[in-house]
Amino acid sequence: MQSLWDATYIVTDVETTGSHPHQHRIIEIACVVVQGGELGQRIHSLINPHQFIPPFIEQLTGITNADVYAAPEESEVLPLVAQLLSLPGAVFVAHNEHFDWRFVQSGLQRCGYSVGTVPRLCTLRLARRLLPGTQKKNLDAMAEYFGIPIHGRHRALGDAEATAHILVRLLEEAEARGISTLEELLSVQHQRMPNGTLPRAVLNAVEPYLAALPDMPGVYTMRNKSGEVLYVGKAKSLAERVRSYFLPSAAHAQHIERMLRQVRHIEWEETPTELSALLLEYQRIQLLQPPFNVLHRRTRRYPLLRLTNERFPRLELAMHPDGTSEYFGPFPHRGMAEELRDLIEEMFQLRRCAGTLNPSATVRPCFYYHLRRCGAPCAAFQTEEEYAAEVERVRRLLHGNVDELIALLEQQMHAAAEQLEFERAQRLRNRIRELQKLSHRYPVPSASISRFNIVLAIPTAYEPATVELFVFFHGRLIFQQVVGRCASLQSLVPAIEGRLTACDNHTPADLAILRIVTSWMYQNHGQCTTVPIEEAGSIARALATLQQMICTASAQLPDGHTERRYIPIEELQ
Repeated sequence: MQSLWDATYIVTDVETTGSHPHQHRIIEIACVVVQGGELGQRIHSLINPHQFIPPFIEQLTGITNADVYAAPEESEVLPLVAQLLSLPGAVFVAHNEHFDWRFVQSGLQRCGYSVGTVPRLCTLRLARRLLPGTQKKNLDAMAEYFGIPIHGRHRALGDAEATAHILVRLLEEAEARGISTLEELLSVQHQRMPNGTLPRAVLNAVEPYLAALPDMPGVYTMRNKSGEVLYVGKAKSLAERVRSYFLPSAAHAQHIERMLRQVRHIEWEETPTELSALLLEYQRIQLLQPPFNVLHRRTRRYPLLRLTNERFPRLELAMHPDGTSEYFGPFPHRGMAEELRDLIEEMFQLRRCAGTLNPSATVRPCFYYHLRRCGAPCAAFQTEEEYAAEVERVRRLLHGNVDELIALLEQQMHAAAEQLEFERAQRLRNRIRELQKLSHRYPVPSASISRFNIVLAIPTAYEPATVELFVFFHGRLIFQQVVGRCASLQSLVPAIEGRLTACDNHTPADLAILRIVTSWMYQNHGQCTTVPIEEAGSIARALATLQQMICTASAQLPDGHTERRYIPIEELQ
């Protein structure tokens, strides 16, 4: 059964001349591909409907008849959509999916395309079954609920991107409710709306706990009448999250429904931030092995890319580091790691053959050399120094220097166009687009595990005066503490420096924690402050830089907080 995160979601939005899929036509369409919880490839285009756009549609969307007069035909655009829907594991997604799918299906039929049976997911129906009944479920309300900005409301790309972000949040909500497979997710959207059938004994038992829950991030544990642990979860708001299980409108996977009928006790532990709640949840599930948890009970192995430690290094896929090479990742799923490896193999001339290489002029190079995908160091066509320079270019890309490479490729593309080498210019343009997509999907600037050396500061839920620090060295979490925004951080230097140990032999648990943190950073990039640790002896400089940054930010806090005296939270307890 396919995992929630392994499916390829084709999030789609259309703007049309009316509401009938056969009488009216699409005037704009956008598709956003979501894989592993990350937004990737996008398709966006106006379409000439060969129909008059009514004034109220012009007013709503801002798309005029003049805009679509010279726009592409649907026969030029919809085949691109058909290609996406033909991808392995593709799922069509829209907010009010019935409307968008009927227009896309009608357009494809007119163009002579058939994409077969495509699973369809409606974020509107899914939200109605996963979110509180009092919450409105239209696109604007969902975006506001999750704090997602919509850049271009009632335009296809703006609405599709917002729906894609909402989908990711709903997938997280579904997973938290014990829905772990695509089949379960597709089934949940069609479930009858719940009618509050939990036994009165359960509701009476949990009522005191629900009344006492704080509006704070944290981790909760549900137990049965014998005190046995049933389920462990995390929450950005303990009160909102735990109460949602027992609302009459709540929808759950069948095994979570069975679990709720056994609940008699609820415990919780507050945490300073959502990230610390995520990490504590992982640790608790690993320790307690709750029977109704699916996520984190077994340590998942995330795919990596390995740059081998050889005279002529190779780039290959790996599932666990052994400390002998340089590793990049962890990536959310195998497909993304393979996509990046394929792109690098297309752009750079690294060898693909395994084993020790002994260059000799008598060796006959393989077909990759003739395809210009390898410099043939085996046949001495490429010196060791030239090969090392190529490896360094790959290493720089994987360390996050994507913009530098894009600028170089743009120069080559313009030069090829000026020399009328249009096919080469098109190939370069396609590479640039792939790299731009990749740069948006990097969870952090560098994908190197050994170079993930940072101090991360996140404002806490306690009060604006405090932040929670997370220190990572060589991809390992070595220090975590709540401090005052303007308290001196230099007193932390000895404790942190005592834990700065370089080691590349990471355990699966190390990588799972790293993946949790980088995913959180990717999704909340505007809510944290990071400072790199350049070397083991520079922690004092890094903390000094961070202190200046967060203390400056505290001076900009609203509601008169600028006059407060900032002291560590520990001194307030």
